[in-house]
Amino acid sequence: MTQHTSISPLKKRPAYLLVFEALEDEILSGRLAEGDSIPTEMELCTQFAVQRSTIREGIRLLEQSGLVQRGPGKRLAVVRPKSSEAARTTSRGLERHGVRFIDIWEAILITLPGTARLAAQKMSSEDMDQLEEFTKRLASAERTQEVVSLSVGYLEATYTQTGNRVFKVMLHSLNLLVQSSLARVISSLPNAQQRILGAQRHMNQAFRARDGDLAAEWMERHVKDLKRGYEVAGVDLESEVGVFDRGG
Repeated sequence: MTQHTSISPLKKRPAYLLVFEALEDEILSGRLAEGDSIPTEMELCTQFAVQRSTIREGIRLLEQSGLVQRGPGKRLAVVRPKSSEAARTTSRGLERHGVRFIDIWEAILITLPGTARLAAQKMSSEDMDQLEEFTKRLASAERTQEVVSLSVGYLEATYTQTGNRVFKVMLHSLNLLVQSSLARVISSLPNAQQRILGAQRHMNQAFRARDGDLAAEWMERHVKDLKRGYEVAGVDLESEVGVFDRGG
């Protein structure tokens, strides 16, 4: 007798989320450009064949994403999102796409060292002071979440100081995706904080010396340490990043 594998039933997605994603796609694709008004609630009700309350909830999410704002006459118009909002939108899209830890790790392994090299060329002395302040605070941090916040803050400051908007949005979106798992990695490794400190101190020295190659070398070591940390902490690199936000 042939046995069939049990298949879980399909989960229906809330209608308001489908409305949000459809409008988000119109904006991100450029079909709705900056300054364009989105259709009225009644027009959207007709277009999507849903109730007005569903449309309002979808629009609420759109406003929260920073993609639209109310103008004269309370009409919603498309706006250019701030880099932080663009990063959040990108991270949500990547998570829905099912990106894995290994996907993100490979991406930052390629981009972060190059970012460090560029930062060494562009940083001002004030920028370097900011990085060294992150390192100083990290040395005295006692709570795991504080270590996570300062470690991520250091990286964000590094790629922000390149002045490259693509790096800023892309790498910030990746940081958002892995923050939930970093606490597990850091709390699982007795010397994690000291290893992060060591990498930052070497990078700080390289930045002061304007040595882009050395800064890139230490950033690469830092990223490779992350992978080892995931492996020691028992994080499955083939799993999707959203598992931690879902309590997995």
